[in-house]
Amino acid sequence: MWANADDQGRLPGDPEEIKYATCPNIDHITKADIPKLLDQLDKNQLIKVYTTSKTKAIQMLDWWDVQRLQWAWPSDYPPPDGWQDRLRYKRGAKEVITQNWPSQVSTQVSTQVSTNNSSGEGSGETGEIAPLTTPFEKEEEKGKRRGRGNSPEGSGEKPSPSLTSLALDKFLVDTFVKAWGRKPNSREVAQLRDFGKELSAAGGATSDFCGFLLRW
Repeated sequence: MWANADDQGRLPGDPEEIKYATCPNIDHITKADIPKLLDQLDKNQLIKVYTTSKTKAIQMLDWWDVQRLQWAWPSDYPPPDGWQDRLRYKRGAKEVITQNWPSQVSTQVSTQVSTNNSSGEGSGETGEIAPLTTPFEKEEEKGKRRGRGNSPEGSGEKPSPSLTSLALDKFLVDTFVKAWGRKPNSREVAQLRDFGKELSAAGGATSDFCGFLLRW
């Protein structure tokens, strides 16, 4: 479930989709078993299963206890009651939006970016998470950035979503519909998500290339 969560530690709560995304080859666990397993995780305070205005969703409760992200895009799902998202993502070529972002990490990331501008290298590591005290703010950052884990930079080019962002998943689903004339089933949705992660890990691909692969 961790591998399928978005940048805010959320994923859809549909049992069939969870089955084929997290344990597709475990035959003795069926989609009928998923709600009971989710309930056990919820009772142990590892996840929060909740209902949005459109569907069920899952929040990984220890997400920010473990994650040390440099960039975190918004989720397609609203947060559960009492939960605060931590956002740091790029809007346009230079504008960086932050909300509830730990100040220590933000400072260290900025320092690393400055080092990358001069040396072209970066470790991709961040420090400990500080308390959520940073108010909503807009940062203007200039210069090209390099180094693993940094946001993509381009001349006015819209940045690609992060590895765990659901934006790429939606694009692949839309492309599937156009290529095959139908909506993918739950197993195919999980396969498309895995395909999107492989594309992100490989540096991304153009929309034409994705369409060609899905039609092929």
